[in-house]
Formats: sequence, structure tokens, C-alpha cells
Amino acid sequence: MDVKDIMELLGEITIKTGLPVPIDKSKIFEWANNFNINRKGEIYLYTGALYQLIPYINYTVKYLDSISKLPSGDSLINLAKIIIKISPYYLSSIIKPSIKEINENNAIVRNIAKLLIKIDKNIAYLYEDDIYSGVLLYDMGLDDYFSIHSQKVFKSFKNRNVKKIITIDPHTTHVMREGYQKFVDNYDIEVINYLELLSNTNIDLGKLNKTLTIHDPCVYSRYENIVDQPRKLLKSMGIRIKEPKRSGKNTYCCGGPLESLSPKFSEDIAKSRIDQLLSQSDTIITMCPICKANLSRVKPDYAKLIDISEILTSNI
Repeated sequence: MDVKDIMELLGEITIKTGLPVPIDKSKIFEWANNFNINRKGEIYLYTGALYQLIPYINYTVKYLDSISKLPSGDSLINLAKIIIKISPYYLSSIIKPSIKEINENNAIVRNIAKLLIKIDKNIAYLYEDDIYSGVLLYDMGLDDYFSIHSQKVFKSFKNRNVKKIITIDPHTTHVMREGYQKFVDNYDIEVINYLELLSNTNIDLGKLNKTLTIHDPCVYSRYENIVDQPRKLLKSMGIRIKEPKRSGKNTYCCGGPLESLSPKFSEDIAKSRIDQLLSQSDTIITMCPICKANLSRVKPDYAKLIDISEILTSNI
């Protein structure tokens, strides 16, 4: 499939629905069902929807790639663009990732919320205003689309009188700090990442007898200087960390989000990285939904890829 077609489709869907895939918006905050977290407060958990969206994005990309290989592929892609402009949610009926993957990603968000509530019971959640950040638009250089979408997100924050947010993944953290500063006039939202917040507290996470290795996301390590914080938290639990050859600010890319644009190139990068990590431990900690998804595609069955939040909540 032509890369330009993928990017245009992503932009059109986001502007039309607020999400990069046409799904029911309640899917973004369903993780909070039966979860005791405030609706109003001084500081808000803002997931940016990336963890929740990854299963749907992955399925959509694979679906579009498969139909593009059909003899009538180009015509079907053009038809999809037309449908999106008229009734984008019609396509949601064919986007059906595995329930297991959806539940796993929702569990990660719940784990992070548990950690935050442990240090401050007054932390609130945005629920229906937990709007997708638009980070894929920003990362892919779709500036016109991102400008429109970011204005909508900022307006929703102002309507809720949001002044400070806690982000939970590297891409959302970076776009809320850098991208919004560039594209939104009078942007005044304070942004703190949950790993930064936790590492600055005396949170008791209990002890865990484990040896593992860490995959540093490029965005955390190279742009946001979030390298020592996760290690401090893990070491406070007595966990032994074996560093891969490329780690910290010298980390090696997982191959994502290239997967949607060049699947084979992305897979080759992921295979190189998984080999580096497995040379140290068969238990690998990730801190990014894109990294976890991309490395999962190439890991051997015996290896374990675990989001850091699962380890940090082991004793909670």
C-alpha cells in the first residue's frame, strides 16, 4: 500500500472521529469501569489513549495491508476514504482485534492508575475527555491534521479547567510537551510522566526476587530524559537489572511505529533488538505500548515481555 494513502487515511479518520481508527470512544475509558477514581481534581490522569488504541491500530493496519494486495486493492482503499468522509463508524464493524490483547492493554492502564492512587487518592481521571493526543499525526509529520486535532484536545482541557496532567507513555508525554507547544497558542498545561512522579516519592512497592533486562523507548531516553527513574523504582524492589548492549540514551529502536509504513523493515529492526535483549535475560521490561507490540511480533515463545507497570504493581 502506498505510504501516502496510509497517512491520509490516518489523518482523515482522526479529524472525523477524534481517533486514528473508527471505534466507539467508550473503548478508551472502559478500563476505568468499576474503578474508584475521581472525576474532578487538581491533577488528571491523561492516558492519551495510546495503550487502549494499539490493538485496534495493529488490526487496522494489517487489514488495510491485506486488501491492498488484492487485484481491486486500490479501489477498495479509495472506497474506504469515501466511507470515512460519509460515515466513518461504518468501518468499525470490521475492526475486531483479539479480546485478549484489548484486556491486556486495559490492565496496563489500570495498573498505572493503581500506582498513582497509592501515592495520591485525589488524582482524577478525564473519562470521556481522555481524548487521543494525535501523536501519530505529529510523529508522521501530518502537521495540518495535527494542528486541527491538537486545538480540539486543548479546548476540551480548558473546558474541564485542566491545568496539570499525568501521562503514561513516551509518545504522549513528548507530544504534550513539545508538539502542543509548537501548534497550540497559549498552551499552558503542565505535563508530568507517571514514572517521573513515582520516582520522586517514597512509594513502597514491596520486594521482588527477579532478574530482568530493560528496553528503553527511544522517546523516553533520547528526548524526555526518562532513564534513571524506572531503574530507581525497580531497584527499590530489590530487582536485579541486566543492561543490554544498547541501553539508556544509547538505546536501540524497537522498529515501531514503522510497522504501519514498512512492515518488513520494522520486523528486521525488532529482531535485532530482541536478540540484544535476550542475550541478557528472557524477561524483558517495556515502557511503551508501541515497543511492546512491535517486539511481541518477533519474540520467541519462551521470552516474556512485561510492561513495567505490571512489575511495579506485583505487591499491590
